[in-house]
Amino acid sequence: IKDNKLLPLPFPVPSVDRFVGSSNGWLVTVDDDLVVRLLNPLCLVPGKQIGCDPNAYITLPLLDPPYSNFDHLRKVVLSANPTSSPDDYMVMVIFGYDHHVAYIKPSKEKKWTYVNHNWGVLHDLIYYRDNFCAVDYKGEVIYFNEVDGSFSKYLTINHRAELENFETKYLVESPSGELLLVEIIKRWYWHGGYNYTKGVGVWNLKLDSEEWEWREMKSIEDCALFVGDSSSLSVVASDFCGCQPNCIYLIDDYEAFLYASMAPNGSQALKSTKNVGVYNMETRSFTPYDTAKDDVWLADTAKLGIVPSFVVYKPA
Repeated sequence: IKDNKLLPLPFPVPSVDRFVGSSNGWLVTVDDDLVVRLLNPLCLVPGKQIGCDPNAYITLPLLDPPYSNFDHLRKVVLSANPTSSPDDYMVMVIFGYDHHVAYIKPSKEKKWTYVNHNWGVLHDLIYYRDNFCAVDYKGEVIYFNEVDGSFSKYLTINHRAELENFETKYLVESPSGELLLVEIIKRWYWHGGYNYTKGVGVWNLKLDSEEWEWREMKSIEDCALFVGDSSSLSVVASDFCGCQPNCIYLIDDYEAFLYASMAPNGSQALKSTKNVGVYNMETRSFTPYDTAKDDVWLADTAKLGIVPSFVVYKPA
């Protein structure tokens, strides 16, 4: 991103379905029939028919929510790597404009369970310390109770932090195991038909006396965060050549809105974001990646990040 360079992937990725995210080293795809599939890119063998190896390709049951018009998957999270924990992992998704939740244990269940929660708009989902945790638009963290299939408040948080209710929020686990909240401040450029990143805030969850609170971080030091609708992760920047420390890499740049009130002259104009780039915590500046110079298919393709997982498995 820093040098505006595109590099080929070191492994073959078939052109199947739509890639909507990644988790635990697996890519997540969904097709037009709302069938979700998990794909392990490092286990793919050139020339081998896709779907033949359970270590590389897993098809999940059809998503068919009973109470919401399904339009897209916002987030997909796996509790564990299906290769190393084939009998124990769970998949949870946030989907639809109403931000409903569904989950499934693929080794034990044949259909999804749908959670009609009352926590409003959920911005992000993460598997943290053996729990599925979500964050709402206010910065409230809730966790999933597997026993009764409901969401409850994870911690009582003192909201002294100046969070913006309507800005996008992401949860990320830091390399040291802290829970971080990343808030992307965006501004619309109405006549140009896109929005841009104005700033980024980072908070970590700290215990102050007997109260938990989001405490703003002025620096993330040698850490680099990668955040986006499809996936979020953190790394120690010095462990990766070319990775910039104290920076946040934004990897979501395409959100479509068809709200008439947002479009010039009331038209149903397509709105898209221009938010692929790097935010430097020290200089408080954002350097965008210029997708306009690339082919249309690249500019209009959702971006995602993935950390490959290396596990020993027996080939099928």
